[in-house]
Amino acid sequence: MKSPIHQLHQFLLDRFTSSELRQFALFYWEGVSQKLPGESISHADLCMQLCTALQRLGLIDADLFALLERERPRFRPEIDQLRRHFQAADASTPAADTSQPLIAFVAANPIALPALRLAEEARDIEDKLRTTGARFRFQSTWCAGPDELLDALVETSPDILHFAGHGGRNGALLLQTAEGGAHPVAPAALAGLVAARPWKPRLVVLNCCYSAVLANALRPHVDAVIGMRDEVPDDVGRRFAVQLYRALAQRDSLATAFDTARAALRVYNLAADHLPQLTVRGAVDPQRYRLF
Repeated sequence: MKSPIHQLHQFLLDRFTSSELRQFALFYWEGVSQKLPGESISHADLCMQLCTALQRLGLIDADLFALLERERPRFRPEIDQLRRHFQAADASTPAADTSQPLIAFVAANPIALPALRLAEEARDIEDKLRTTGARFRFQSTWCAGPDELLDALVETSPDILHFAGHGGRNGALLLQTAEGGAHPVAPAALAGLVAARPWKPRLVVLNCCYSAVLANALRPHVDAVIGMRDEVPDDVGRRFAVQLYRALAQRDSLATAFDTARAALRVYNLAADHLPQLTVRGAVDPQRYRLF
């Protein structure tokens, strides 16, 4: 079953246009409106970023559901069910346990580059993790630029840093500017940032094209990095990531999880199992290393 936040995402995706959601943010949630990117973002990613912002600001409340009912009265039974799911989740959710692994999902899709199904990737990863019964924390950041990447690394100190988006042929991460353009971050720059932090991610997953170069630059500073050797189709990266996290959450070793995710690509008839690359720091044994 989908988590309540993903059910809300699907409801907004199906029942509202991007223009309507931007108007709601402008009139009802000024703090949220300021965080939304430009018109270039896909409808799915806009819905996911809006849901994430509402959740972080504590705005998924009675006023939100009243607004949904007022704007879409035909769907009151669906909205009421959505409300009950959030209430049940709130009642059963304990205080955040910082001993649980934190996954920071950072996504960027500049305007001029092909649109990726990043919201679907985040949703599928989180939903698959929940089916395993694993205990974890999942935090997503959308339309990420330099500030958002710094926030993800410096403020949250994640155990797993997952980047989803585009990569340059030179190994650079392609983040977004405020206007939606591409902002390249060179491998040496990101490696320097990670090296400077006292708390480093245990695993970095670079689900973007040509990221093996960046993976090699990060290797001296983190226990393990997964990158892609070449251009990687969107469905390949997404399916690889989902299977990787499922295996990790079932307490498979890093090596077993990586090999399982690669082999799964063949099951999907995707001849791309040569693309993912696992790189580990010298003292790390991937056959014994576990993240959950």
